[in-house]
Amino acid sequence: MLGEILSAFEFLDQASLELVLEQLEDTRNPLPNDQPSPFYVLVETSGGDPDADRTRLDGFLGHCLDANVVRDGAVAADMKQQRDIWGVRERITEALARAGSVYKYDLSLPVSEIYALVEDMRDQLRDEPDARVVGYGHLGDGNLHLNISTPSPSQRVLELIEPFVYEWTSKHGGSISAEHGLGLMKAHGIHYSKSPEAVLLMAQMKYLLDPHGILNPYKVLPGPQESL
Repeated sequence: MLGEILSAFEFLDQASLELVLEQLEDTRNPLPNDQPSPFYVLVETSGGDPDADRTRLDGFLGHCLDANVVRDGAVAADMKQQRDIWGVRERITEALARAGSVYKYDLSLPVSEIYALVEDMRDQLRDEPDARVVGYGHLGDGNLHLNISTPSPSQRVLELIEPFVYEWTSKHGGSISAEHGLGLMKAHGIHYSKSPEAVLLMAQMKYLLDPHGILNPYKVLPGPQESL
């Protein structure tokens, strides 16, 4: 229905919205009269004809309401409202930082499984009352931002999260790294997404181009490549 004008299709859960409203005083609920909902979806269009785009977006929202896919919705009437709505989604990271320590995971999952990990992580941490699990991300490509917030760093919480989060993702056909890459902290977990043969081939190719291991060292691949 939106087709080529669809430019963003994001979601956040109720826990994410509550965190933003709690931690950031200058934000507001885009649906202030609505009862709390498990999920909120942000849809943006970027076509060449604003009037035609608005007609199609209104039609899409009306269709979703008629089909009971959504309970309520709001369409930004101007740029300020647009910034306010996007602000809720884009400032989740800021709210997490203000809440305390945070354990971040950028995962790629089948869309049908994208929120099951959030629910299973909450169950995994059921005996840690201070641990707050929030999930948000990109519905279009199955990119989940899973965040666990605690008032202060907790080794026990970390041990409950890892390797559980990596094993769960691998079991459900996902990748432990989506848009932000493996970097330094997740290089050790590449085997959850790639076979040993694939990792070895990647390391061999890296060695051919960088035999001294001086280009972007210690990232993506686990351990030095000089020994290959």
